[in-house]
Amino acid sequence: MAAIGLASVRSGGAPGATPPQGPPVVSVDLPKEHEALRLAAARAIARTLAPLPSRRLPERTPQEEELFRLATTLKAPGSPIENPCTEWAGPFCARTSLDPFFSALDGLRSGKSTSRVTVAAFGNSLIAADRIVDIVRDDLVRMFGDGGRGLLLVDRIADYGGRIRTGSSADGWRVYTVGDVKPSPWPIGLAGVVHISNTPRARSRFSLKGETQGTLFWLDKGAGPIELRVDGKDLLKTEPQGDGRSQRTEFTLPSDAATLELIAHKSGTAIQGLVLDRPGPGLVLDTLGVPAADASLFLQAHEEMVTQQLQARSPALVLIMLGGNEVKRLQWGRSTFEKVERDLHQFIQRTRRASPGSSCLLVGPLDAVLGPDSARPFQQRADLQEVIELERKIAQAEGCAFFDMFGAMGGTGSLQRFHAKGLVHDDLVHPRGKGLDLLGALLSDALLKAWSETPRAEQPYALAEAWATLVGGDLLPHEVDPWRQAPPVTLLPGDPKDPLAGGIQRVLSAARASTPRSEEARWLVLDPGASQALPRALATTGPVTLRCVSLAPSSSTARSGEPCLSINLPPMPADLHDPADPAVMMGAWLLAELVRHDSLPTARRAH
Repeated sequence: MAAIGLASVRSGGAPGATPPQGPPVVSVDLPKEHEALRLAAARAIARTLAPLPSRRLPERTPQEEELFRLATTLKAPGSPIENPCTEWAGPFCARTSLDPFFSALDGLRSGKSTSRVTVAAFGNSLIAADRIVDIVRDDLVRMFGDGGRGLLLVDRIADYGGRIRTGSSADGWRVYTVGDVKPSPWPIGLAGVVHISNTPRARSRFSLKGETQGTLFWLDKGAGPIELRVDGKDLLKTEPQGDGRSQRTEFTLPSDAATLELIAHKSGTAIQGLVLDRPGPGLVLDTLGVPAADASLFLQAHEEMVTQQLQARSPALVLIMLGGNEVKRLQWGRSTFEKVERDLHQFIQRTRRASPGSSCLLVGPLDAVLGPDSARPFQQRADLQEVIELERKIAQAEGCAFFDMFGAMGGTGSLQRFHAKGLVHDDLVHPRGKGLDLLGALLSDALLKAWSETPRAEQPYALAEAWATLVGGDLLPHEVDPWRQAPPVTLLPGDPKDPLAGGIQRVLSAARASTPRSEEARWLVLDPGASQALPRALATTGPVTLRCVSLAPSSSTARSGEPCLSINLPPMPADLHDPADPAVMMGAWLLAELVRHDSLPTARRAH
């Protein structure tokens, strides 16, 4: 698509239209064998860029429908995942930031994967009690299988709240976290939490739900033996050496086991977490949430221990949901933008070093207000939007995807709307109940849509070769990446609900040309009449003429009399037909044909 520019609009458009100024385009008669090669290249690009049928999403459940009706009431429109391209094949994106995670999901969906796919979700109090991310976990597990409960704590972080992600009947433990006012005297690992036994035979019990594989993270510093018992029977007992290192003890559980009990025989034994996984493939989401946490505080965890434990978990996606505490500390004068930026960069880089093959998704903060102690309690905090833009910039610099939760929940005033429905605590900071569920649904919906709609280019070099065939030769020796300077385009359909327009829009997302945030954007305008006729025409044999594909400045829509480009579109090949989603394949085929029609003369001009 990047080859389509204002200079490429040809005569033969609307009657009386003035052709745009620019270098004349010389008609080139290609030998039939060259034309056949270019037609094959267009077909290859269409097939490669179209989203995979295996990535189709199921119908929403009644619970999801209920949450999205609530979203409509609250004017929470949702927001797409900003998933930057990390590898290009000509003008087309061959790999995005989230592709490692998406490919892992493909393995689960196809049944080819033999291992678990883990998500490591770091965050603050919004997820510490396993809210918001619990919806993401449920949605992913429903689609890709249950890989187990993942990383758990032996006891709660505070003396209140549920035990969803902890042991039960826990007794005899003291807790330290990275969010404490005073730094922990004990090293803290991946979870941001360490539990210390303060009595002999401190214990905790875990219910098992088909998990057969486990890992115990513990600190060999003054520790006594740690005993694990399954259904009342001995499983193993550790043998501390007192070397001060973080230890990882792996174990296997019987498939019919119901309970696992952990017993620390000596006071002063440090437990950094316990993992329970199911055998075989499935999705696991580790909740790594700590109240009051920000990137600066997570950096206080012991780097070597965090690295070892994150490597052991080997996440396909690192999800970082921070920003709310940064906004408050900026307003209170306890931090600076320089510190926020530096520490978030360092935290992302720490996770990258520990898990270099993982995808990264940064989730921005919620709407934030001054709170009940202010004369204007619902006034937005001063630095909120600056922090969101800073996080977006950091995500781009670090090769991470970004999700704007503030925009998704409705932007300025959204927290007040949530509060009016009883969905925010009296502190005017923390959503509750269905409010938390809705935020989770907005994030999950955006993540799954990104997976579903992102075309997968399995062979980027083959895609680049097809592009070179279309343009009549490799342009790179003549120009240094000429497509970076090509006018970006996005679709302005005649009918916003037109399925063909939606198909083209989805395929445009795979092209360098699709940069809707750009100030220099141009609009590809599809005539409504042509759009309605095209699906029927493509199902027939013989050529059709697509009229009124034109370009206009982004500041305005196409004017009456704008020059139109007539293209003879060959029938779509049978192997590209997709009865379940014809619009996407039609969109891919149309865009490939536009490039095929336009590219060789453009390439000749470039020389």
